Amino acid sequence: MTAITPSLLQHPFHQHALVLQELSESFSWECRICRFSVEGSPVYHCIDCEFFLHKSCAELPPRIQHPSHPQHPLVLSTSSRSFRCYGCRYALHGNFIYQCHDCEIDLHVGCAAATLPPPEKEEHKDEQKHEDKDHHEEEMIEHFAHDHPLASFHVDAPNYIKCKACGQGISGCVYGCRACIFVLHEFCALAPREIMNHPLHPQHPLTLLADLECKIKCHVCKYDPPFAYDCNECGFILDVNCAVSIMHPPPRNDQSRSTDDRRDQIHHFSHPHQLTSFHSKKELEATCNVCRKDISGDFYCCPGCPFLLHQSCAELAQEIVHPLHPDHPLICQPGYRDCSLCSDYVCAFVFKCEECLFCLHLRCALQTLSATKEELTLNSELLHKHPTRLQFLTGGYKCIVCEWPVTGLGYVCEICGHVKIHKTCAELPRESERHPIHPQHLLVLLPQPFDTSKPCSACLKNIRSSDRFTFFCDYCKIQFHAHCAMRRPTLKHQRHEHNLSYFKKIGRELYRAQCNVCYDDCRIDFYRCVPCNYNLHFSCTPLPHSVRHELHFHPLVLHDRVVDDFYDEQYCDLCETPRHPDHGVYYCGECNCAAHINCVIPKLQEEPEKSRQREDLMLKQLDGQISSKEVEAEALKKKSEMVMKDLEELEKKKQEILSSRAQREAESDMP
Repeated sequence: MTAITPSLLQHPFHQHALVLQELSESFSWECRICRFSVEGSPVYHCIDCEFFLHKSCAELPPRIQHPSHPQHPLVLSTSSRSFRCYGCRYALHGNFIYQCHDCEIDLHVGCAAATLPPPEKEEHKDEQKHEDKDHHEEEMIEHFAHDHPLASFHVDAPNYIKCKACGQGISGCVYGCRACIFVLHEFCALAPREIMNHPLHPQHPLTLLADLECKIKCHVCKYDPPFAYDCNECGFILDVNCAVSIMHPPPRNDQSRSTDDRRDQIHHFSHPHQLTSFHSKKELEATCNVCRKDISGDFYCCPGCPFLLHQSCAELAQEIVHPLHPDHPLICQPGYRDCSLCSDYVCAFVFKCEECLFCLHLRCALQTLSATKEELTLNSELLHKHPTRLQFLTGGYKCIVCEWPVTGLGYVCEICGHVKIHKTCAELPRESERHPIHPQHLLVLLPQPFDTSKPCSACLKNIRSSDRFTFFCDYCKIQFHAHCAMRRPTLKHQRHEHNLSYFKKIGRELYRAQCNVCYDDCRIDFYRCVPCNYNLHFSCTPLPHSVRHELHFHPLVLHDRVVDDFYDEQYCDLCETPRHPDHGVYYCGECNCAAHINCVIPKLQEEPEKSRQREDLMLKQLDGQISSKEVEAEALKKKSEMVMKDLEELEKKKQEILSSRAQREAESDMP
């Protein structure tokens, strides 16, 4: 492969030159080498073809010397054998691989790249001596589960390797032996060998065991992990993630009591025993026994059963009156029947009628609790020839209007079956004034294209006769795909007065869109204001893809749209005020934390009062951390004094024994 410029590449696997571009989290396509998604990654792509390569994959060398097979080089090629990868043990499936033909050693390119040592550059060795240790020297640790030392390194390449402790995929900071391709998450590698007084099992210590041959299951999540914490006295088992993540609830701002006093206990109708509050630092494999969704953050648990319950599920009413079944109350209880709304089989807590066979999923019941009788059925000849009924849908079909997958509340034709319409799409007016995509004139919703010779004025793609719904402006004689016209403006950018809509791809047969920052063509992964023809590459926006915030532990990633279906209203978790569900946010998937962009990246000229409040909050947090460290330092000081005292006593006893021995030997030598 020959590099022409840093941003242009001629790759042997493709006939056209490839352009380097930073892609957003919203854009997803497959890398032709590793077969992983290219979303949120620097990517080389062909502007004429749908051909994408991760930057890291495009720059892979044709030959490597890998620690797992040091005797021969491995050559980059396509898989022609049905062998398994030497690193992850998964089948190769015709992917690009690194292989040694003589020894029949094969590695997925991602597995090889993830465990390949960084190249050493002689000209930079002197400079590296003065750099930070984390940038030029790998930390080594001894781990009881492996015979060789483990080195700390960072994994960026997408791969199939699993952590030997928890069995989950690896990325980010890890510890590993590259020669054996034995890799642990940093979280798992640094997990303590023994845990005393664990919140779920304080009566006995828990010891970490590795390479478990018998299939034992975690007491909480029922997962049978490679590593697990075991109680030698009673057989209580926790996997690494559950053991290290579950803790006592953090203190509230108004609490200064001891840990035991802070542990709220409740009685809940869903379980016969008392439930105790806990907190999970990471999302667990365990699910809530009521709603069957994953557990994270604050939750309640009965450790002996175990029974787990989201804090929000604990606040559910036991009895409701629902508009779908107003004649009788619905009782929340365990159920094993088909949901009367979405028809899916129910194997969890449901709202059930004691007198009839009527039954609703929790999510179906809560999502439709405020629906009126008129909203439950829809008759619209414009949208569909048959009446449709409101249901809770989980995907699988696209809405006939906007062509996006239908999840949540939607209308279904019970005669056709496959015809599904979003609730919001079904409620669209036939005529729209001041529509955001064309506010100048009236737009009319049509059940078929008005003119197939003209493209959609939003995405610039040709409108085909098979396209069903379009919006048409009779004054300008322009038209829009329905799904383009309904695209929500999601990004407010300081460079433009209007909100911008995200486009994954745009047509360019006869028309072109130009980025208003770099002036290159916009083809994929960009934001656009259709009325102004203002376009902005994702990579040209100054908003960082990922940021850290002082009020949140994990990095926050820029997302085009995040909606928590469990709540009717969406809130910013930093300022605790409502946020628009269709506007861009910074989001942490581990904590389900979503925040306004302006809360994560405040304005340059911050108001003095807000600045003072933020500083006061930071000072309060620092005071708490300082106090904690002072207590820790005092405890270490006392422990050190006790150790020194014990050391002096031991030295004194040693000297007494040596003196006594010397005296006996001297007396025995006397005539």
